[in-house]
Amino acid sequence: MADQPKPPSLEEIFNRNLDELLAQRGLDHRDLLELLEKAEYTPDAPATVLLNDAVAMAAVLGVSPWHLLAPADGEQVSVTPGIESEGRLAGLWLRALAPLRKEDITNFFRAAPLADLDADLVAEHWVWGERIRTTGLTLALKDAVDRQDVEEVKILSELASRLLNQQALERADHRVPRPFSAAELETAVTRATRFRRQVVPRQAGRKTQNR
Repeated sequence: MADQPKPPSLEEIFNRNLDELLAQRGLDHRDLLELLEKAEYTPDAPATVLLNDAVAMAAVLGVSPWHLLAPADGEQVSVTPGIESEGRLAGLWLRALAPLRKEDITNFFRAAPLADLDADLVAEHWVWGERIRTTGLTLALKDAVDRQDVEEVKILSELASRLLNQQALERADHRVPRPFSAAELETAVTRATRFRRQVVPRQAGRKTQNR
């Protein structure tokens, strides 16, 4: 039995996506270097794309670094020689939306920045996602019609017909694991409130004594 082909690494996916993006824009790597120079950026090593290079390339091409790292639909990804992942899960992980491995779930959520814990900012993130969905579908449909790509038009039309409604949110809520419930959050808030009530009077008393 022949060995299964090894999934591409994130670096290989990045290079593939970069080549495809340049081809779509009618650019080559020399054009990209000129764009980087205009942005006053010089790659550290032409033969190797480093993190700073990847971010700079995304910036001058007007996309997110995530767009250059995004695996193809259904594609397996080799994150390390010992860690493989389904492409969609790897995409959620790269966007800090889900842990890559189940055993990392505690560390993953503990690393969440305050911006991801603020309800107002999280709501803003959701609105940005909705803008991307609506605008992206609109532009993709127009491009597919211009190319006379019937199959792509069919797929995009079906996606556009799936309006984001309460039922869709409820179905998604059942699919996404919930490490802690709202009740557990309320319990944590109650504990924190008790702690603050105990500590604040003590600190106030110390300040009075020090005067």
